[in-house]
Amino acid sequence: MSANESNRRIKFSYQLDNWNYENGERSHLKSNAKKIIPSEYAAEMDGTLFCPACFTNLNRIPKEKDHFTNGREAYFAHVQKYKDVKCDLKSIKPEGKRYENWEEAKKAIDDENLVIISSFLKAKPESKEDKPAIYDETPVEDIDGPTTEVAIGRHNGESFSLPSKIKTVAGLCRSFDENLYKYFYLPGKNNAVRLIDLLKDVKSISEENDKPRFYYGRIISTKHLGEHKRPTNIRMTFLHTDVAGDFCLKSQDKDQRAHGITDDSVGRILIVYGTVEINGSGLCFQGLGWGEFSLLPEKYNHLLD
Repeated sequence: MSANESNRRIKFSYQLDNWNYENGERSHLKSNAKKIIPSEYAAEMDGTLFCPACFTNLNRIPKEKDHFTNGREAYFAHVQKYKDVKCDLKSIKPEGKRYENWEEAKKAIDDENLVIISSFLKAKPESKEDKPAIYDETPVEDIDGPTTEVAIGRHNGESFSLPSKIKTVAGLCRSFDENLYKYFYLPGKNNAVRLIDLLKDVKSISEENDKPRFYYGRIISTKHLGEHKRPTNIRMTFLHTDVAGDFCLKSQDKDQRAHGITDDSVGRILIVYGTVEINGSGLCFQGLGWGEFSLLPEKYNHLLD
């Protein structure tokens, strides 16, 4: 990854007048700022654009045009004034986050900058509503999980006992722009990593992997197998891939429909937490629990395009 590609991990900037890195409350910035993508930049925003990770000032490069002469799109970059402020969005190889002590880690949780995930919801929760809502508007509840020993201390072998969540991928997708830059600790890992650095595009996946992780892909086709279209029949939802063979989500039609995946879902982005298995001459996700996959709301597509 080049330095320019590293900068392209800054998908949006916070924009807020009369706020500054030295004296401003970060909670105020996050609550009141607009989220600006590079193509929305205007000259009068100079000095009011801030990094979603370290909160120092950003510039758009180039300032005057939406594209470079070679056709590449403009991007946000940190200003030199704050070159000594550590930010893993500057890094070519992000290493994740470790914490000095329990208090620092707990404060990060309280400030909603760190999420400890003990597991993902396996079974569908019972609905609290009399009538089903439109899928993208259906409430998604994350459940408080057990207190968990988490190996995110600064020193080797140091772990902290911290509150965890039992999550759903749909829950992560609800405020996806905010969640993209939060740190997430996943079961069995040794540090906390920003969601943007956990997500892997299935386009680049060419082999099975029995270790669960986050993936995303754009749906190119989906079909309900079986002559009589029974809800228990398998639906094959195929994702865009650049490698040989195909890549699909393979599960019962009723489960995919309950997540909003239908014949009309072509072009949508699917996010999965799971393992990659061989499926014929290609690869697939199968056997996923209720909380382990979700469509990304379309308003966030640009963050993964």
